[in-house]
Amino acid sequence: MMPVRRTTATHIRRRGEDARAGAVLLRAGTRLGPAELSLLAQLGATEPRVSPAVRVLHFTTGNELVDPATQPAAGQIRDSNSTLIAALIAQCGAQLVQQSRCGDSLDALAGAVEAAHAATWDVLLISGGASVGDFDFGARALERLGFEIHFRHINLRPGKPLIFATRGRQAAFVIPGNPVSHFVTFHTAIARALEALECAPAAWPLATVKLSHALHEPPSPRETWWPARVSLAAGRLSAEALVRQSSGDLCGMSAVNALLRIASGAGEFATGAEIECLLLALA
Repeated sequence: MMPVRRTTATHIRRRGEDARAGAVLLRAGTRLGPAELSLLAQLGATEPRVSPAVRVLHFTTGNELVDPATQPAAGQIRDSNSTLIAALIAQCGAQLVQQSRCGDSLDALAGAVEAAHAATWDVLLISGGASVGDFDFGARALERLGFEIHFRHINLRPGKPLIFATRGRQAAFVIPGNPVSHFVTFHTAIARALEALECAPAAWPLATVKLSHALHEPPSPRETWWPARVSLAAGRLSAEALVRQSSGDLCGMSAVNALLRIASGAGEFATGAEIECLLLALA
């Protein structure tokens, strides 16, 4: 009699081969994306407990600002920061509950914040008013509103005059007015605060990349985060530093998907040099 030969059937899915009973498949604090939601559906977990979206108030300051749909008169500029902040907040999953312009009035700004019922928001963002000029009253507004200021500037370029304060469970940032400062401080500081309020693990996707072109930047005593375009070629990450005239130059921000981290005192990088960067997306 010939012995019976056992074969492994590849078309059979056996009970327990994906996971064993009692195994932890999603830990508390996990951000629920398409794959995680699909897994929950497979498990029959149709009503998972989630943290509520962080609710954000945003006010811009400056009498020179007009609506983007308006033709600016002499001495006026279109308000691009409101559009930028709204897009960044949506991108990170927070909820923008109110956004408006307050001109150069301390009373108008403080009054607008007070008019928004405290129970309806978690984070206050103020665009402009962060430095030390006559109309930079961001810190005074926060103090009038009962916030405790934790810092008034950081060792960052661009974005040094960033102000951070808290009032109970609420947080507030006064952001330097230039749009590139907005972009950099949002990704390096504000987004991290939103994650903490969501009880989500910090997402800090740093990577080492090679420069596709040399970067010549005068050394600064502050740590610099330079807008860049990172792409994947031949299995390696390559970065191109974008042209930037100033922290108000939005033209140099087109196609940005990373921020190069330049240590204080550094500035000269040859083609092919390795440099650390914060990945925002990948082409």
